[in-house]
Amino acid sequence: MPLCLWLYSRAWINTPLVRLLPLGAVSLTLCSTLLPIGLGVLIRYKYSRLADVLLKVSLWSLLVTLVILFVLTGTLLGPELLASIPASVYVVAVLMPLAGYASGYGLATLFHLPPHCKRTVSLETGCQNVQLCTAILKLTFPPHLDLKGNCLS
Repeated sequence: MPLCLWLYSRAWINTPLVRLLPLGAVSLTLCSTLLPIGLGVLIRYKYSRLADVLLKVSLWSLLVTLVILFVLTGTLLGPELLASIPASVYVVAVLMPLAGYASGYGLATLFHLPPHCKRTVSLETGCQNVQLCTAILKLTFPPHLDLKGNCLS
């Protein structure tokens, strides 16, 4: 993706809008997201039993960590935290994955894939790609930018 951005925007590279694109940060975010996934695929390919054990251990530790995090956050910040988040954030958090599921299933139907493949494409699009895009947007770009690249918030 960063290579494509650079390749296609070379003609406009000196414009203010293109200078807003943090290609280094996008590359770093992609690598920090995709390298652990690649490591997991390699472990699954070479040592499938070890991968099953690692998956169970990591899922349970993730569940315990999330519960502890939610309890501590609720205790320290109270209900004011949930009330301070705008309703649009909750709407996006619910609709973004649903849009991914629906578009994946719709595209799979458009290409006449079998039912099990439709479900796979829907899950891939809704679960994984939405989180990858969200991580790239969240970690790469500042919250608010004007056309000159100044942070508004």
